Amino acid sequence: MKAFYTLIDLLIGFLLAIQGSINTQLTTFLKHPIQGALVNFLVGFICLLALNVIFKTQIPDWGHVKTAPWYLLAGGMLGAIFVSSVIFFIPRIGVSTVLAASIAGQLIAASIIDHYGFFGLNVHQISAGRIAGILLLISGIFLIQKY
Repeated sequence: MKAFYTLIDLLIGFLLAIQGSINTQLTTFLKHPIQGALVNFLVGFICLLALNVIFKTQIPDWGHVKTAPWYLLAGGMLGAIFVSSVIFFIPRIGVSTVLAASIAGQLIAASIIDHYGFFGLNVHQISAGRIAGILLLISGIFLIQKY
């Protein structure tokens, strides 16, 4: 089952490259990359509303949301920063470099989160193999930029 989930996640990663490219192209019709990100999140919001109707979920209880620690609400802000930066950087350094650098940054942060069990997650000790994988990916960024 783990391999199946990994394959699905790989396909979702494939979609991220398409999303960044589409959002960058959309921005050519707008005035600024942040406008492209705004349209992206507006369409995403509408999609999520539709999915909530389809799956018959309830509107979040804002009383519960207000009791959550502030950093748990930062995900939307972090998503906005990511989408905006992808739109900004793709025309300047290319889709491959943007996504490889983004993934390397994600793996570095993920390794730290896993190692210390931040945010209440299970601890997964960092290993030499994980460090080697991250270093190989960083090396890959330089190869992608050069060739």
